[in-house]
Amino acid sequence: MHVQNKYLTSRSSERDPLLMVLKQSQQYDVRIAQVDQRELIDIHGKKLYDFASCNYLGFDCEQEQLLSKGIQAAKDYGMHTSRARLMGYHELFTHVEKKLASFIGAEDTLLFPNTTLTSIGIIPALMQKGDVIILDKSAHATMYQAAQMARDKGAIFKSFPQGDMSALEALLEVHRDCPRKMICVDGVYSMTGDYADFAGLLPLAEKYEALLFVDDGHGFGFIGEHPDSQHPYGTRGNGIINYCAASSKNTLYVAGTAKGLAAGAAFAAVTPEMKEYLMAYAKPLDYTHPSTPFCLGVLDAALDLLPKIGDARRADVYRLTCSLVKGLRGLGFHVMTQTLFPIISVWAGNTLQLINASKYLYQNGIFLTACPYPTMPKGKEALRITVTALNTQQQIDHLLTLFTDIKQQWLRTGAALMPEGISHAGM
Repeated sequence: MHVQNKYLTSRSSERDPLLMVLKQSQQYDVRIAQVDQRELIDIHGKKLYDFASCNYLGFDCEQEQLLSKGIQAAKDYGMHTSRARLMGYHELFTHVEKKLASFIGAEDTLLFPNTTLTSIGIIPALMQKGDVIILDKSAHATMYQAAQMARDKGAIFKSFPQGDMSALEALLEVHRDCPRKMICVDGVYSMTGDYADFAGLLPLAEKYEALLFVDDGHGFGFIGEHPDSQHPYGTRGNGIINYCAASSKNTLYVAGTAKGLAAGAAFAAVTPEMKEYLMAYAKPLDYTHPSTPFCLGVLDAALDLLPKIGDARRADVYRLTCSLVKGLRGLGFHVMTQTLFPIISVWAGNTLQLINASKYLYQNGIFLTACPYPTMPKGKEALRITVTALNTQQQIDHLLTLFTDIKQQWLRTGAALMPEGISHAGM
């Protein structure tokens, strides 16, 4: 046996459901041979409707609009930035950072290659021995990894249930004498599409002089300021803080640009002093390459394109999302969303039920995300559907037809469509 394989035996059965889903659901390791907007052809020739994309506005297929600036940036600065950001960088970085800062209403921004490296760069750089990090239990796993890294340096690591402000305040009170206190939350929760409770979070951050670290990987570029009945996702796409009209005084806002704007980058909204500090102490800026000039050229172009087509695209997404949620709830399924953000997670209840439904959907032309334990808590396993402006009503109708079949399959086996104690929620 190769010595590598000796390390593959799970030390706990905890991850076994995830491995089982990876192997059996057919919704992982899908190799795509052709892309036509949200119609895919895999390497076996199977046509799939893509409900696994998080590029909500469909900028990933706007090649005519975005490609030229990316190519020009590559011509001007090279295909790759072959040095760490700390060592030196092209003026394109400064240009895009200023543009992002103006767009979201921040003093400045600092670019990172992606949101994972943003979290594991910033959190351990700021939080040290004797400091406390309090993480929302539903927050993205990359913040959890970053908090573990800070704990290795002596920081205290605690967690609280999503939305439980009493539990959060109790932890802040216990640790009120810590030199630095950081609360870590998602701006838009990646499994439910729910929004951070700034009305509860910000008063506590101010009361206890804590820093609220907000990962808006899903919201940026899509939701934005001044939401109303005509614009339920808001306008401009300048992120969750502007959507909620929340004060940024106690926040450290970070966001990825790949989901909203199809550009491989991320950024943090920072003061000039914080920017200087992170340039020196955030490890990804010293020990890995930054985003390529091509990606930053695409981002630059996407920021110009967004005000031209963003509102119309958001309206398309809202219409399709409402159609899907109404249809699923009409069938009796539990849809785990309160916001109608286009992340639609359908409760499956257990791993076996999840696997069977995932396999059936793939075999009938649907590509989505199967979310088993430990990705989701036990009993909350879900089929995660993401809706984008490039999906069609015909694709939604096909998906609902398949869920009609799944309903019958589950009922025949005595499986529930909704968890116990959950009443059917309307639109």
